[in-house]
Amino acid sequence: MLSGDKRIEVIDVARCYGIALVFYGHFIEELMLLKNPIAADHYKFIYSFHMVLFVVLAGYVAKDRSIEMSLARFAENRFFSRLLPFIFFTFLMMIPTLFFEGKFFDLDLPSLQGYAKGIQATIFGLPLFCVPSWFLLLIVGIELVHYSTFRFLRDSNKKIIIAAAAFYIVGYVINLKLDIFNPLKGRTVGWNYLFIHEAVTLYSFYLIGIYMRRKGLFSKHIPVKIAGLGALIAFAIVLFTYKLNTGPFNFNVYDAVVIIFASHGHVLLFPLTAIAGCLLVLYIAALVEVPKLIVYMGQNTLVLMCLNGIFYHYINPPAAKWVLSNLGGSATTIFVTGLVTTIISLLLCIPLLYSFNRYLPQLIGKQKQPVPLRTASD
Repeated sequence: MLSGDKRIEVIDVARCYGIALVFYGHFIEELMLLKNPIAADHYKFIYSFHMVLFVVLAGYVAKDRSIEMSLARFAENRFFSRLLPFIFFTFLMMIPTLFFEGKFFDLDLPSLQGYAKGIQATIFGLPLFCVPSWFLLLIVGIELVHYSTFRFLRDSNKKIIIAAAAFYIVGYVINLKLDIFNPLKGRTVGWNYLFIHEAVTLYSFYLIGIYMRRKGLFSKHIPVKIAGLGALIAFAIVLFTYKLNTGPFNFNVYDAVVIIFASHGHVLLFPLTAIAGCLLVLYIAALVEVPKLIVYMGQNTLVLMCLNGIFYHYINPPAAKWVLSNLGGSATTIFVTGLVTTIISLLLCIPLLYSFNRYLPQLIGKQKQPVPLRTASD
């Protein structure tokens, strides 16, 4: 991703690894819902940090000049870069519901009542036609908090760190005590505009990303030995702390961190494991050179997040049932099938990524680049 005018490849690579964890986690979730304990353990491990990773990376590449925009210009920019893709993928994902059955919770599809209910939920912040696209709304919420507050923090790294701690504590307490968005308690439609309640909490990690960029972390080449050691230490921290986080969880059905429901668990263990997990992915991304395809996919993670809806709603549920019925539920089976499914799913998205970038860039939040004029020497 860009830092100033220079692209930092390790950030794109880390985002690719992060989106792979999203694909893996959503497949594993279906195995967990079928009562497989190994899948539940994988789910708890991944969800302890993988969504926080995207927030840290978003903060890392955030441009200070965005807060200098007028409010109208800022709103216009976020609409075309975030909300327009959200709307596009919502309608795109509604089309297959006319022909195929999928996992749409309590929506009766295809029916006028089902579409009306799904559209209402989507307008008020719960995108039932493409659940993974919720993250675009969260990012807008975080960027609104950033636009409102960072002008008072930008002149001091010390202020940034203090603010990160303050936003975390305030957001954590608000979400734990008020439990604002919780389907288990009927709190869905009307309670989570742009997930602003969770944006307050996660803005703390966004500020950590900004702080890391200012300190130049991961912006320069890291020796393999240091990157490897850093990855091992970070992995050990995640491995030995993620199970210790036993709550309190607002969404206690999963007994795990679930960011969409602002369900964090222990006030200290959650940020410790989440930050260690972010460093784990970043150090792994810095270890070795990777194919350009991985970098390309890392540059398109928000699009891949939405495309994951195809697998989340239609493919993962029956695939998980088939795996457990025909291959069993051993640790090896869970890991291998999860890995293979993730790789195949991501590869199937590549033609769509290319097509959207080439033919519909504005609808996925990008501006079509002008074709340079040929010079006389050409």
